[in-house]
Amino acid sequence: MSDDTALVKVEPVPPMVLARDLAAASPRSFVHIDRKGQVRSPARYKAIQAASYGLLASALGGAAVVYGAMFGAVGVVGVLAGSVLIGFNLRRARRLQHAARLLLHDRVEEAQAELEGMLARRQPRRLRALVEQNLGACHGRRGRYALALEHERAAIALHGRGRRGPLAVAVEYAEVITLVNLDRVAEAREVFGRRHAQVPDGDYLRTLHWATEFYVCLGEGTHALTADELHVRARAALGITSAATLLGLLAWAHHVAGDVDQAWHLLREAEDRRPGVPIETTVPRLHAWMAAHRDAAISADDPFAAL
Repeated sequence: MSDDTALVKVEPVPPMVLARDLAAASPRSFVHIDRKGQVRSPARYKAIQAASYGLLASALGGAAVVYGAMFGAVGVVGVLAGSVLIGFNLRRARRLQHAARLLLHDRVEEAQAELEGMLARRQPRRLRALVEQNLGACHGRRGRYALALEHERAAIALHGRGRRGPLAVAVEYAEVITLVNLDRVAEAREVFGRRHAQVPDGDYLRTLHWATEFYVCLGEGTHALTADELHVRARAALGITSAATLLGLLAWAHHVAGDVDQAWHLLREAEDRRPGVPIETTVPRLHAWMAAHRDAAISADDPFAAL
């Protein structure tokens, strides 16, 4: 067969895997969250999905959200709202889920092409918001931060015409991180303070809140969190399989606070959990700090090793 007629093998898209909870979520899995941003069981998602296929089930369907289980800018990687899965919207929602799965497995160019094809057609407002949201994540993963910001703000505007649910909150956090990546740190601080004065109740959104707050602080070069606050956040992050970004940010925060032993411990944990988490493009300031301090953390004695 000549080069002109050779067939290109297209790898199948891995299936959607739902983690049982936030602690068990890997960088390649999804989690189901409710209206408060709390991770719920896969069984609950399947029950809501079944109800959505049959009837409108708006009381339940609006709470059915699947999100990529990652932190920082890539918190907005895979979304599927159960109440979108109604009638003629079902095929479109499946295309969105397909693109989200591609994105979660770092097949960004394929995901982007799928999403741009959807954006070229008329879509219901909520679905269009999710398409914009995921396009922002595509550009963020490739370091195209100005384009990421355009899509994130388009998604925020579309979400803003309805009730402010967990999807809207998540893309607002992504916008703040993108502003830091664009060296617009003062603007990031203003947006974060105006929109996110309260820490969310749900564990998924709460973790996104912490990561976003730390990243703004890293951009500013300092933070004002107490040792007790850092301890609570570090303990939570250490219990999450895919929390490489948050652990790296906590390492930075402890280093600023002068607790070098804990900083190196958390940095080693972040490096161990880093495979599959594109820190170098989604949170490049953190990547630079981790790279600069990796050798010191690895060579240091670990006072926690015997615990």
